[in-house]
Amino acid sequence: MSLNYPFWVNDFDRVRDHKQNFPLASKIFEYPTAFWYGERNGKEMKDLDKSLKRLFKRTSPQLPVLVCYNLPNRDIGQYSKGGAKTKESYLNFIESFATGIGELSPIVIFEPDALPHLGEMEKQDREYRLELMKEGLEIFTRLSKAHVYIDIGHSNWLSPLEASSLIGSVTNEYVRGFAVNVSNYRTSKESLNWSLKVCEYSKDLHFVIDTSRNGNGPHGNDWCNPPGRSLGTPPTCDTGHEKCDAFLWVKVPGESDGKSNGGPRAGRFWGEMADELVKNTIWIS
Repeated sequence: MSLNYPFWVNDFDRVRDHKQNFPLASKIFEYPTAFWYGERNGKEMKDLDKSLKRLFKRTSPQLPVLVCYNLPNRDIGQYSKGGAKTKESYLNFIESFATGIGELSPIVIFEPDALPHLGEMEKQDREYRLELMKEGLEIFTRLSKAHVYIDIGHSNWLSPLEASSLIGSVTNEYVRGFAVNVSNYRTSKESLNWSLKVCEYSKDLHFVIDTSRNGNGPHGNDWCNPPGRSLGTPPTCDTGHEKCDAFLWVKVPGESDGKSNGGPRAGRFWGEMADELVKNTIWIS
């Protein structure tokens, strides 16, 4: 089954402010970008189910792309550190997230970098994370009809076999597939070829690729606000490959990766970087 997704383009006031303050960067917001949900600045999200229902009412009949990003010890204490404080609060968050989606079928990217980071964690912490992700995915897929894609990092992080094994340790029959290159810069060609190799081990899975900032590929191994990058292929389900469901802009172009290379804290919009991405993009008019 191919995916025919009714993309919604963000028109919230925050986006209008970006357009006014950074006219060049405003071209970014002519395209669908994802909504990220999780704890921010130490504050847990309340009534997420109600917030999502309001969002879907606004976007109907189109759908936004959503990101679930709230595991305890998120980003293993790096630039995007945070997440739920306890197992109970995390599973309550997941239940509220899934309940808010219900019978709708948005694309949901599940916990960016959570699986590839396992290699940097102690055994007890790894086991705890795997158990929590597995339980969270069971709740999510039981309570919602979302198209769920488990994040598995990027093509220069894990081997296809390692990626397949990690996905298999948490997935269930209702998960549609995996997400690749979220918030990173690996090219679409490299990401596609790597993902197809993952599918050789995980034959029932599909995948999506974050193309938001990969137009010029990576800048060596610099993943935090590297200079000279450009926008990648705009969001579409027309990927030319049966297993690749969509090219998405999961990371919002112009939002900082963290306090490096002159950037503000992770997730904050950085107009100068957004302008540079647009300037360096050949296809944008």
